Amino acid sequence: MTKWTSREMVLEYLDNYSSEVKDQIDSSRTKQTLLKSYVFETYNEEIWNEKYSEQPKLSISKLLATREYTPLQIDEQFYRLTRGNQTVGFVEEINNRFSIMYSIDKASNSDKYANNLVKQSTILDSLWLSGIMFDGFLEKMLQEQHPRRYIKMKFEFDPFISRLHLNKVSAQAIDIGFENEEEDLIIDDNRISSTTLFEKVAEIGQKISGVRELLPFFHSVGLMRFPSRAGRGGHDFYQNGKVTNRSENFLDHRYQIIDTVNKYQKITEDIEASTWVNFEKISSADKVNSLAFKGSPITIKFDHPLKDQVFINFINYVFDKGREPFRIMGKPIWVSSSRVHVYGVDLHLWQKIMLDLSPDQFTVFIPRGTCGNTVHRLVTNIQRFLDPRINVYIGNIKYQDVIEKVIEGDDEFDNK
Repeated sequence: MTKWTSREMVLEYLDNYSSEVKDQIDSSRTKQTLLKSYVFETYNEEIWNEKYSEQPKLSISKLLATREYTPLQIDEQFYRLTRGNQTVGFVEEINNRFSIMYSIDKASNSDKYANNLVKQSTILDSLWLSGIMFDGFLEKMLQEQHPRRYIKMKFEFDPFISRLHLNKVSAQAIDIGFENEEEDLIIDDNRISSTTLFEKVAEIGQKISGVRELLPFFHSVGLMRFPSRAGRGGHDFYQNGKVTNRSENFLDHRYQIIDTVNKYQKITEDIEASTWVNFEKISSADKVNSLAFKGSPITIKFDHPLKDQVFINFINYVFDKGREPFRIMGKPIWVSSSRVHVYGVDLHLWQKIMLDLSPDQFTVFIPRGTCGNTVHRLVTNIQRFLDPRINVYIGNIKYQDVIEKVIEGDDEFDNK
């Protein structure tokens, strides 16, 4: 039995493992499973300390421990993940807010474990990469990668919400978990619209732009391969925070995930700084106190108004039980036949959230302390399940502009 005594030992092992698997793939003789990584988000530590200063911080090892799985500490931020006596992966706490699980287990096992962790925890959430955010990363790649490198992108839209009243689709029948990378394409006019492009850097941007004019579902990106910066292959980033290593280099895999997480965290914290609503009492001229708030709403505008039945289905499906993947629970208040207010809670951290919903647009208010990751989760899943072609604003600034400024390295974000 191997004794894992240091992170350097683990990194060397995973680098050798990735190289061996890549050789097996290239020779069409795969014996070992692909290395898969899963990114988990917890909370803004500053706000946690402000609200729960008397409570001890929950360690990632406790959050990931289940009846079947046990994290065993290697150093302060690195753990070995076991199932029984078997080592099935490793966990790295990259900062106070984000951790990565590197799995060498079968995809069916690791997908189920990661999905259940998020579903059953009020602390953990996934890394949510919307089509809009993928577009931001794509623009950066087109600038940096050699024109002859290839990029793979998978586009997927599942309009199950529009079918709820017709087919009585159950929550259990909807695939909202991690995607099996061995699965073939599904093209079905009545169900999921899905296709994959594998094109040269020099051509993919123009092709996507052209086809989106004809097929709006190409705005919903389910997967994008980030080309390796250190050799062959690349890294398949899925919209729910799973990353499959299809390169020969684990260190490049780890670097690209951490680099993406750092940018994602900066985007999230910029959104929190701009949108957190702070209520304060102000005195009117007649000395009567009233409420005012500071903060910017998140506005999601649809390309075309949602059909009445789709809008009703969405309200009925999402909020009553806080269903996955939206994870927002509350009692809808019908202000009119086409307008709904929801004063609810985000099931990640159980923090308050307010929504003003109509078939034309959704307006979201997040009070101070509600995780900015809520915005990414909403946008990602609205694009996948409701309307792939949307415009999103943080106050009066486009969501995509907030994303692009961070990815391009311009940290200035002013939404006054």
